[in-house]
Amino acid sequence: MTTEQAFNLFLKDFIDKYKNKLTCYHKASWLLETAGSKKTASELAKYDHELNLLFTDKENYQKLVSWKKEGSITSPDLLRILKLLIKKYEENQVPKELLEQISQKEAKLSHTYVQFRAYFEEKETGENQLLNILKTELNVERRKEAWKASKEIGKTLAPQILEIVKLRNQKAHRLGYSDFYQMQLEHQEIDKKWLFKFLAEFTEKSQPSHTKVIQEIEQKLSERFNVKSCNLGPWSWSDPFCQSDPLFESSLDDLFKDVDLLQVGTDFFSSMGFEITDILNRSDLYERSNKNQHAFCTHIDREGDVRILTNLQPTFRWLDTLLHELGHGVYEKGFDPSLSWILKQPPHMIPTEAIALIMGRSAYDPHFLKTFIKSENLETSLQEALKSLQRTQLLFSRWVLVMIHFEANLYQNPQQDLNHLWWTLVQKYQKICPPSHYADKFDWACKYHIGLAPVYYHSYLLGEFFASMLKKEFTHSESPSLYGQRKVSDFLNTKLFFPGNRLKWDLLIEQVLAKPLHYQDWIEDFKL
Repeated sequence: MTTEQAFNLFLKDFIDKYKNKLTCYHKASWLLETAGSKKTASELAKYDHELNLLFTDKENYQKLVSWKKEGSITSPDLLRILKLLIKKYEENQVPKELLEQISQKEAKLSHTYVQFRAYFEEKETGENQLLNILKTELNVERRKEAWKASKEIGKTLAPQILEIVKLRNQKAHRLGYSDFYQMQLEHQEIDKKWLFKFLAEFTEKSQPSHTKVIQEIEQKLSERFNVKSCNLGPWSWSDPFCQSDPLFESSLDDLFKDVDLLQVGTDFFSSMGFEITDILNRSDLYERSNKNQHAFCTHIDREGDVRILTNLQPTFRWLDTLLHELGHGVYEKGFDPSLSWILKQPPHMIPTEAIALIMGRSAYDPHFLKTFIKSENLETSLQEALKSLQRTQLLFSRWVLVMIHFEANLYQNPQQDLNHLWWTLVQKYQKICPPSHYADKFDWACKYHIGLAPVYYHSYLLGEFFASMLKKEFTHSESPSLYGQRKVSDFLNTKLFFPGNRLKWDLLIEQVLAKPLHYQDWIEDFKL
């Protein structure tokens, strides 16, 4: 029996086990995010641990490593699968007790996050309601109280997150890495030195536009709240993390009062050749108690059971979010059916975020909006929407830098004063002064990704860069919108979705667009 035959025989049995464990895990995760009971949290921990145990077998690990050393596997797909499995086995070559501890604590953290509701004005208040106050309220004191309420969750989550950070670092140290952050980047096939150098160059090149947008925002917020710019607190912004446009005109949301967002999403994707009705039929779309207040897309079984979770309201933000998550969904539906089940996934979150982000941007596209909205003075609104997208992109780029640098420092030294680190980075990159008396707070722990989607945020910014590169491919003066362009689905399905995880993410991008990932198109799209 040749090595390739032996590997194929191994895969025949292994993939069935892997598929079963991963599907059970995803179903348990979906139940937790949509129902939020302690029982589902326990089940999630159980399935997560069982999934990890599948990759702890030392004999199998050594067998895979020896096959790779032989160099006799020549099939590109088989060689890719072999490399992916070795990475997965490597990260689980630690004591099973440690893996179980991590699974249990992450599930507990998920449950806490789903259940938590802020207490504002003597009642429990959902995130949508707090965001609405920050978007529309003119009373500074009420804004400040709403902002503080949005940070209450940090005190609850911080101790749990720090326990998990400690365990994640223990795992990384046992595997020979300096910390969990470095380990995660290497397993994502990203060189840390390249990433931070690349982002430093981007920061310098995009700084003039960011400086201009901050000056514009400070001036207008100072006028709106009748305070000097130096006295503007983070509660002056429309988002608790100051990551979106605080000058967004609330009148833009009025355009969507009578608009069926689901129909808009369906028609938009259909105009490009994508069918998303099946995704929506399996999804959980509206706000309620005991449910995650954010949004995500999941592929339960890698066999087509794609779902999204949202908390829809008739607003620009939620249209953007709906299109974003459906962008992930069409990517997940687009893999080559003949691919090995293991390769039916994106090679990294960067390309799938790019698709989600370019779809979400369409919420601000005048040509798209004209199709679905009938309103007087629409042209003025459309121009304001484009300005808001520009501001949002520039602001979000700096928010990503805060997250990336905070996480890297968190795992390097979890014992440091993390809230001081947090606000130092916010001031450096976002140019927002910290509030007074914040030393005993846990604002850093409020962001979902810190605890439950670690070492992820770079995917958003690199995804934005790729999205701008794709936009240049699809749009021009005669076809300025994605809407109605059937070539979008033809191009993406064939070149980007179909290959799945056959190639490393950077090689896939270069194959799709005949050039490596760069940020120049993004800077051109959003410069001031």
